[in-house]
Amino acid sequence: MVDIAFIVLTIQAILFILIVPFPLLYLLTIIFIQRFHTTNNILTTNFCLTCLMCTIYWAIEKTSSIFSTRILYGTPILCALTLSVGQLVNCLVVHSLGVITVSRCFTICFPMKRFFKSKAWVYLSIIAQWIFSLLVTIPILLINIKRCDGGTGFSNWIWFYTLSLIVILPVIFNIIFNGIIVIFVRLSTRRVHAVTMSVATGTDTSHQQNRRDIKLLKHILFLFIVFIFGWGPLYIALTMRDLRIPDWLYNVLQIPPTFTVIIQVVDIFIYTHEVRQYWKEQIKRCLHTIVIN
Repeated sequence: MVDIAFIVLTIQAILFILIVPFPLLYLLTIIFIQRFHTTNNILTTNFCLTCLMCTIYWAIEKTSSIFSTRILYGTPILCALTLSVGQLVNCLVVHSLGVITVSRCFTICFPMKRFFKSKAWVYLSIIAQWIFSLLVTIPILLINIKRCDGGTGFSNWIWFYTLSLIVILPVIFNIIFNGIIVIFVRLSTRRVHAVTMSVATGTDTSHQQNRRDIKLLKHILFLFIVFIFGWGPLYIALTMRDLRIPDWLYNVLQIPPTFTVIIQVVDIFIYTHEVRQYWKEQIKRCLHTIVIN
């Protein structure tokens, strides 16, 4: 009989391992090239970092599970950390998307406040997101310590807590802040024609920045939807364990999250035109050098 769980684990392990170099390449490019240090790129770099952590974790977890669960689940402490870090990296990914939406919302709604356009505001937003993600995953760690130390399995409330943390809460946040942005942009558009020419010159730059921010937000909304549709069904199924959902369904629901990570990582390169163009030029130079030699 075909072992569906083993096949799914193998596919996931291979795909996660193959995708690891891409977010790493993006991170190194942004970090070491000064002209890429814009506020929008810093926000997407934070998202890319969380994607890299997520990819590395799941690559290690899936690969070790193929050979033996004792590698990462052999001791109570290691077991608790392994289970908790998985939820932490997922939380970091989805909330790194949320922090982009919140940060750009303030930039668009308060265009005359220079602080909201500064790198300091971006760094503060990112730090707040990391602190929040670490704090809200502490209950999951405590439950996992009890569970791995011979206690009972997860109770329903902790599964619902995880679902709320990684799916429900981010959805609510995105609806609220994207709604605020849409309302503000519509009101702002109506006021444009009432602005005098002397002020219009100064506001053109602001509107151009707003357009860039809105373009980024549309892109982030796409990544957010991909994340929710990829991970959401699995977390919903985990909250319904008492309904005796068959094991094969759990195995099938683990496939979309794998492709979710792949789509998000590849999409970063597609969206960031400057980085993509930079590597095109580097590849052309290398090929040109090889041909000449």
